[in-house]
Amino acid sequence: MLKNLLKFSLILTLCLPNLVVAQVKQKISLLLYNGKVFTANKKFAISEAVAVDGERIVGVGTSQELKAKYQAAKEIDLKGKLVTPGFNDAHVHFFRGALSLLNISLNDAKTLKEAKAKVAAKVKEVKAGEWISGRGWDHTVWGNKFPTKADLDAVAPNNPVYLIRVDGHVAWVNSKALQLAGVDKNTKSPEGGEIERDAAGEATGILKETAQGLVGRLIAEPSQAQRVKGLELALDMARKYGITSVQDNSGYETTKLYREFLRADKLTVRVSEWQNFEDTVDELKRQRAEFASFGDNPSRLKLTALKGYVDGTLGSKTAAMLAPFSDDAGNSGIPRRLPEELKRMIVERDKEGFQIALHAIGDKANRMALDGFSATQYSRLEIIIMPSRPPNKGEVIKPTPLPTPLPNPSPNPVSIIPESRRHRIEHAQVVNPNDFKRFAELGIIASMQPTHAISDKRWAESRLGEYRILGAYAWHLMKSYDVHVPFGTDFPVESINPYQTLYAAVSRQDTAGDPIGGWQPQEKLTIEEAIRCHTFESAYAEFSENEKGEIKAGMLAD
Repeated sequence: MLKNLLKFSLILTLCLPNLVVAQVKQKISLLLYNGKVFTANKKFAISEAVAVDGERIVGVGTSQELKAKYQAAKEIDLKGKLVTPGFNDAHVHFFRGALSLLNISLNDAKTLKEAKAKVAAKVKEVKAGEWISGRGWDHTVWGNKFPTKADLDAVAPNNPVYLIRVDGHVAWVNSKALQLAGVDKNTKSPEGGEIERDAAGEATGILKETAQGLVGRLIAEPSQAQRVKGLELALDMARKYGITSVQDNSGYETTKLYREFLRADKLTVRVSEWQNFEDTVDELKRQRAEFASFGDNPSRLKLTALKGYVDGTLGSKTAAMLAPFSDDAGNSGIPRRLPEELKRMIVERDKEGFQIALHAIGDKANRMALDGFSATQYSRLEIIIMPSRPPNKGEVIKPTPLPTPLPNPSPNPVSIIPESRRHRIEHAQVVNPNDFKRFAELGIIASMQPTHAISDKRWAESRLGEYRILGAYAWHLMKSYDVHVPFGTDFPVESINPYQTLYAAVSRQDTAGDPIGGWQPQEKLTIEEAIRCHTFESAYAEFSENEKGEIKAGMLAD
């Protein structure tokens, strides 16, 4: 009897491990195995397999480990293919850019003649008097000379025409459009903009920066059908390229259409929408309260930064520079407003808890933004002045508001450091050597778009000179100061294709492979660094680094 019992116990012991494994094998929805899984963490770790249940990653490891642990409803053998976190476009005009695709596209117009031919073709499709809109022209490939209203009058004399430059900072219009807008010899250029004029003082048809609004305000908003079609186009492009999150500068009103798509289960990217920095604080608060009332899932649709503009662009020679352009001695660009006014607006919005994202291209614009952000640090600081005697029993030393200006020397060290709002400078395209470390010291994010360097390299050095160019498009240098550098595409200024972003960051070459060795090659990144900038760093820029941007357990399975 005892002998038989021992035999039974031995058999049970041998079988038990298999029984336990079968019982604890966890059911999940998806298992990816036999791949090259780039986790995008700090160590750039590579794994083999990923286990997913619903929207979340539940495990990362070897194929053998995860197959033993999980029972998946669907398994995919990756056959050695690469897996990365979904791309997060940290700077994109997602919806507005897609709408532009419904109008004339001039991105591929290599000559002024080609651009005029496209306008002439559109004239045949519309009625006399109907507006013609488009985007994408680049005079730097037409001989670096701005076109004029006369060029458009020749092909569209009876239709008002409004064509935005590829960078979005200059409009090219015809005489009919100027007439309807009431722009004539006596019209003054608005603050932060310029109506370009000829020797006789007449408007040439080129409207820079805020002057674009003189004509742009007359163009009707797109219909609901056009808006839906535009968003569908944008979502199709995002799916094609593996973009799963966008940080969109299309405006608060766009969230209404996003919400419609979300509730219809058609919104296939996660959206962080930006509000307008120019709006009053009361209006911004009203928008936030209204948005909160809808109860949207914040992992799918949320409001984040306030987007503002400090200057224009290098291509349009409207970037605000500390010294004149090397190829235009009398021109230092166009700041959108005075430094003190910018600083006041930044501090006012920072005090209300808003994250701020400022477009800054020129070295002067970047310094103005940094000075404004620096002022917020002092506005939020409180200091504790320690008494010369020990505190009495039960006495509490309360924070004392920071005196302005700070006493020199200060009575005792500042003891409370303000929390980070994760303020951002968008583009950070030309930075003075003395200002790189200020990004790090102030905790400012440098949101950059590598494809700009490739588009601009034809003329950038002649515009900036051999010294300033060393601080331009300098994402490697920025990262060497431990600054957070998220990547975006700036679509529709550039292609929304994130692989072009990675290629530009790693090679510093155009798609033809020029120049050999790369342009300003000291700024190259490794492919691992570039992917992390387009995933984790982008998530950090929108306060979502604990939710997405890396492949690890607990993260969203984008």
